[in-house]
Amino acid sequence: MRPALLALVVQLAAAALALGLLNVLSMQAAWWWPLQALLAASLSILARQPRWWWLIHLLFVPTLVLALQWGLSPWWYLLLFVLALLLFGRVDRSRVPLYLSNQAALQALEQVLPQGARLLDLGAGTGTVLRYLVRRKDLQLAGVEHACLPYWLAKLRLAGSGSALKLWRGDLMRTPLAEYDAVYAFLSPAAMPALWEKARREMRSGSLLISNTFTIPGQPADQVIELNDWKGARLYLWRMP
Repeated sequence: MRPALLALVVQLAAAALALGLLNVLSMQAAWWWPLQALLAASLSILARQPRWWWLIHLLFVPTLVLALQWGLSPWWYLLLFVLALLLFGRVDRSRVPLYLSNQAALQALEQVLPQGARLLDLGAGTGTVLRYLVRRKDLQLAGVEHACLPYWLAKLRLAGSGSALKLWRGDLMRTPLAEYDAVYAFLSPAAMPALWEKARREMRSGSLLISNTFTIPGQPADQVIELNDWKGARLYLWRMP
């Protein structure tokens, strides 16, 4: 079941259970939303969703109750939805939010890239990685981003970078990887198994798959670089057989 659909099922089931408990225990209606929130978080745990879903389920209905008390215009909800869609794209399908690579990651990435390498930034975001590396004249750079707003921000930031850099908007998991010497990704835990299978099918022997922060389940990295930042992040490198 897709995460978004599972989340909907969890919320609806929690709502029904909370109503049932109110009737059985003869509780006041005001107790419905705290019960629903606790039940939703509990069902999310039982469904083995990632921990960040637990917090979303816990806060979802309380946030709605608070928003209703504020009396906000419905147009605000539409505006926030459109903004989220522009910023993150169809994150319900890709399960890849917007992460930005920090300076430590950029410096470490530059060090591991061999001279003349062809690099693909898979999920280029606002172009931070490409903008940093474009000063390396020996690199051939490419990036793909699926979300609309980050893509256009990246286009603006990278304007005038020359023919050695290409950026386009597209589906990350449908982007061919065979022509690149290195592929850099800062995606999410949910996307890593599919990325690994894609890399094994498409990437050439000796090429590098580089992941910021997120590992591949059951596949130890050939090299791990500590970034020594406040998050304790790392770069994970796999060399294709």
